[in-house]
Amino acid sequence: MSTDTLFLKVYQSADAQIQDQNEEDPFPAYLDGIDTALAPFCPTSAKRVLKALSMAQVNSQDTVVDLGSGDGRFVTAAVSEFNAARAVGIESDADLVQTSKELAKQVLGLDQRVDFIEGDLLNLPKIVHDAEWSVIVLFLLPDHTDKFADFLLHYYRKGARIVSLVFNLNELPELKLKASDEQDGIFVYSL
Repeated sequence: MSTDTLFLKVYQSADAQIQDQNEEDPFPAYLDGIDTALAPFCPTSAKRVLKALSMAQVNSQDTVVDLGSGDGRFVTAAVSEFNAARAVGIESDADLVQTSKELAKQVLGLDQRVDFIEGDLLNLPKIVHDAEWSVIVLFLLPDHTDKFADFLLHYYRKGARIVSLVFNLNELPELKLKASDEQDGIFVYSL
């Protein structure tokens, strides 16, 4: 994969802006008025996004959903770098949904395969009803895995690959770990 793709340029610039903000406010994940208890906004580097999607073998047949999509980097990369058929980000913070749309537009233009939805992750069935997800991306604190167990196991049993960042999903013993990079905190589960 080229090291100078538009995705990398746009999101590495976003990384630099986030780093600058972090120096001013070292705890940006704890935002007044926003519930970050499930998965605080802690963006992963653009290169790590590409590595995780590569490990999950995302391809043109995939429909990808990112639970807690932050600034949309996984959704955008799935389509721009891996040619996924469709990618959707679910995010509870309206400002991050808007940022996602703006960044994705810089990379993809008005690509109909990408969508960002503002919504409560605890009401997933209402938000992502009847979709056939083949790749699920998430970064959840281990204390909350049980809240998503039914959703994850439903799609896992149908053949979806699950990409968990930072934390493994050992709380769900049915999931089979197929690829991992513990140093980068990437765990991929599939049948």
